[in-house]
Amino acid sequence: MRLSFLYAIVVACLSFPFGAFAQEGVTVLLSEDGGAYSEFASSLSTGLGLAGGTKTPIRVLSLNKSDELARGGGGQLVVAVGTPAMTAMARKPPSVPVLNVLVPRASFRKLSLSNARTQDSKSFSAVYFDQPWSRQLALIRYALPGRRVGILLGKDSLELSAVLLAAAKAAGLSANIEVADDEADLLPALKQLLARSDALLAVPDSSIYNRSNIASILLTSYRAKVPLFGFSPSYVKAGALASVFSEPAQIAQQVVEIIQNLPASGGLPAPQSPRYFSVRVNSQVQLSLELKMEDEVQLLNRLKQIPESAP
Repeated sequence: MRLSFLYAIVVACLSFPFGAFAQEGVTVLLSEDGGAYSEFASSLSTGLGLAGGTKTPIRVLSLNKSDELARGGGGQLVVAVGTPAMTAMARKPPSVPVLNVLVPRASFRKLSLSNARTQDSKSFSAVYFDQPWSRQLALIRYALPGRRVGILLGKDSLELSAVLLAAAKAAGLSANIEVADDEADLLPALKQLLARSDALLAVPDSSIYNRSNIASILLTSYRAKVPLFGFSPSYVKAGALASVFSEPAQIAQQVVEIIQNLPASGGLPAPQSPRYFSVRVNSQVQLSLELKMEDEVQLLNRLKQIPESAP
C-alpha cells in the first residue's frame, strides 16, 4: 500500500510546475522522531525529490532544534508535523509561512484564535489529521442499515454538538449526543447512549477516548452490539468495526501538491481536510456482530464519490 502512495505522489509531482518555495527549500519540524511523523517526512522528501527531476532542498529538524529555523529565509516554508511542533511555531513564529500537518482540526482552530499571527491562514495554515464529519458519517451510513448514530462528548468537545447534529442530518442519520463531564460520568453516559444508537462515532477528545478508557468503551459497546467507528487504524486494531483515515504518506502527497501550486506571493491555501484517505474494517468484529456490509474497497469507492465539504 505504501508503494502505491509514493507512486501517486510521483505522478502528481510530474503533473504540475513547482511553486515558488520548491526552489528555495522546505524545513520539516517534527514533534518527535520516529513513527508517523518520520514516515510523513520520508514520504514528503521522496515526493519532492522525484518531482519533475527537480531537487527541492529539504531539511528535517527535531523539536528541540526549532531555534535553528532560519528567520527571513527568503521564500522557505516550514512544515510543522504534529501538535507540539505547531504550538512551538505559534509561540515563536519564524518569518516564513508555516503549514501544519497531522494536527487535529479542533487544536488548530483553538490555537489560531489565540494569536494574531496564527489567524492569517496565508502564513499559518494546516492539513488536518482528522477526516471531515461528512466523510465519517457517510461511512456509517454505507456500512450499516441503522440510522441512529451515538456520539459521546466531553467538556472539551461539547462545542462540536451543533456541527455534528447538522452533519448527521445532511448524511441522512439521526445523531444522539451524551456528555460525560468527568471520568465518573463516562460509563453511565455511554450506556444511556448505546441504548438508543445503532453505531457509535468516536471523536478526537482525549478526555473521552484515551488509553485508560478505550478498552472499557469498546467492551461496553460490543456487549450492547453497537459497533464503534474510530478515527484511526489503531482503533480498528483494538476492536472498532471500521475507520476512515489518512496515512502519513497520503498527507505527504497532499502537501507535495500544495507546495507545487504555491503562488509567487507565497500565500498558503486555507486550512483543509485530508484529500486522500483509506478505509479499514475489522472483519472479526463484523462476523461477531453478524453484520452484512461491503468490503473495504467498496466502502472506499463510495466515500470517494462524496464531494469535498468545507473543512
